[in-house]
Amino acid sequence: MKRLTYILRLLMTAMLLLYVLQKVGLFDTEKRADLFVLLRSVSIPLLLLSFFVSLLLNLSSAYKWFLLLRSRRIEVSFFSAWALYMIGIFFSLFLPTSMGGDLIRIHELGKITGKRAEAAASVFIERFSGMVILFLLTIVALFMQRQLLSVAWMSLSLLVAVTASGGVIWVIVDERPYRFLKKLLDGRAALLDKVLTKLDKLHAAVVEYRDDRSALFVALLNTFLFHFLAVLNVYVTALAFSSEIHFFEILVAVPLIMFIMNLPISIGGIGLMEFAFVFIFELSGYGSALALSTALLMRVKIFFDAGLGGVLYPLVSRKTADKSETDLEEAGS
Repeated sequence: MKRLTYILRLLMTAMLLLYVLQKVGLFDTEKRADLFVLLRSVSIPLLLLSFFVSLLLNLSSAYKWFLLLRSRRIEVSFFSAWALYMIGIFFSLFLPTSMGGDLIRIHELGKITGKRAEAAASVFIERFSGMVILFLLTIVALFMQRQLLSVAWMSLSLLVAVTASGGVIWVIVDERPYRFLKKLLDGRAALLDKVLTKLDKLHAAVVEYRDDRSALFVALLNTFLFHFLAVLNVYVTALAFSSEIHFFEILVAVPLIMFIMNLPISIGGIGLMEFAFVFIFELSGYGSALALSTALLMRVKIFFDAGLGGVLYPLVSRKTADKSETDLEEAGS
């Protein structure tokens, strides 16, 4: 089954890339030349500014996570939270799913604090709150780009995402569905019981956030800040290639782009981001060459962020190893 899924995602990746190449006209000599001219015309000051905005975007996400950790009295510095966030971006490039980086964050934070369930809950709330706001913004954007309402795969994907999110919120707010599921599966198998034990700890840690409304409120505020910076990130990146960019149109386009980018249909998101930019930019009245140029620069910035995470990883791992040795020495004395 896993092999079949991988093959299907590989085929989808190839189809998305083919769609983008065909739309941009890389098979046409004249259109290909136009793309290269656009790439060479990039504004260096705006290029540097786009990297700065990208840095602010990551700092915003890391700070949101840091606040969630502090609300549960998990003592880590903001630098450590930011470093782990960047390390997560690094591993997301190489691990099979986009959640791979989150698992690394949980693992490393669990080693530092000894609180694996709380670490997992903090990452879950950080991610989930962001996704819920993204879905809401996507619904608003969808009604502002009404022609997308007739695109079946877009509307269906959003319906599935919103329904699944509603189910998760129900389980968090009302514990009866979780207790019913646990009662149904409890005692079925030894391995399943071990999984349920860990799930109990995670569920209890997540539920604690439900009762901490101030932490959730701050997290949601920070999520809106993150999405504003995400819009600004795309706006400045596109502006580096063309001055004919309007902020309001990008404000509507970015939630749609981000939603498409989160669909689990390609290998490592390859081709999906490029498709999202080309598809949505064309609906917004911009050319596919500008869309691909923007997407390529966005991908370069992701590689830059991942490279920074790769540099930070040995430092954090060494710090974690030193802490573990210290803890063992203190326990033995």
